[in-house]
Amino acid sequence: MDTLCANSSQAKGRVERANLTLQDRLVKELRLRKIDTWETANAYAPHFIADFNGRFGKVPKSGFDAHRALREDENLDLILTHRVSRCVSNSLTLQYDL
Repeated sequence: MDTLCANSSQAKGRVERANLTLQDRLVKELRLRKIDTWETANAYAPHFIADFNGRFGKVPKSGFDAHRALREDENLDLILTHRVSRCVSNSLTLQYDL
C-alpha cells in the first residue's frame, strides 16, 4: 500500500482551508450557543466534532493504517521537540541564526 501525502501545494492548501474553516465554525458555534467557559466548551466538543464530521467528512480511499508502533528506544518528546537556547538582550529582543 502506498502512503498518500499532501505533497502538492493544492493538497496543502486544502488542509489549511479545512483547518481555517474548522476554527471559524467552532468559534461561531460557541458564540451562538453562548458557551464561554472551558468546561462547557469541552463538554460541547464531542457534539461539534460528530456534527462537523457528519457534514464534511469523507470516507478514505483505503482503510490501510500507515502508522507504525513506537519503538522502545524512541521518545516522542525528543522526536517532536526542537529546542534552541536563546538569550534576551537588554533591549528585550532575541536573535536567531547568528
